[in-house]
Amino acid sequence: MNRALSDVRVSLLALGAALLCVSLPAHADGGFYAGGSIGGATIEADFDTTDFPELPASIDEDDTAFKLFLGYKLDLPVIDLGIEGGYVDLGEPEIEVDTIIGTQEIGLETTGLNVWGTAGLEVGPVDVFAKLGFISWDVEAGIDGFDSVSDDGSDTGYGLGVSFELASIQIRGEYEVYDIEDADIEMLSVGIAFRF
Repeated sequence: MNRALSDVRVSLLALGAALLCVSLPAHADGGFYAGGSIGGATIEADFDTTDFPELPASIDEDDTAFKLFLGYKLDLPVIDLGIEGGYVDLGEPEIEVDTIIGTQEIGLETTGLNVWGTAGLEVGPVDVFAKLGFISWDVEAGIDGFDSVSDDGSDTGYGLGVSFELASIQIRGEYEVYDIEDADIEMLSVGIAFRF
């Protein structure tokens, strides 16, 4: 009986040590990190058709999007705070318009540099975080592949995300929203980051 109890204790201690070894690297540590994400972006925009009546009054289009980022996180006792910045390519959705020379495609390529303040909460091996910041954006509108009009500016953005970290590798999923003048752009992405 004592031998069986001893075996159970040893098994429980081994299981506890194994879980400890697995859960310790899974918890996020502070420091620098860098990575990239890929996903999709949806643009919803309203147009002033006074000068260009061939344009639709509004569009709701999507395309592939990606981003590269670099950040620093402070691993505090209750919440994690950080700063993150990067480059984002929100794709080039295309719309067809009827003009006097026939049907043409207009592509709206949107790129930008963003800076975020982040706040996160660790729930076991999972980190849930929110972000608030701004984007310095540039939009180029091309007709049938030829650049014609560009615009730029700076606006706000916000987002939510979840990540799982194992050792120095972090898998993350994010939802971000950019409020750019008369357009709203939403990006849903999955990515990987490396802590160093």
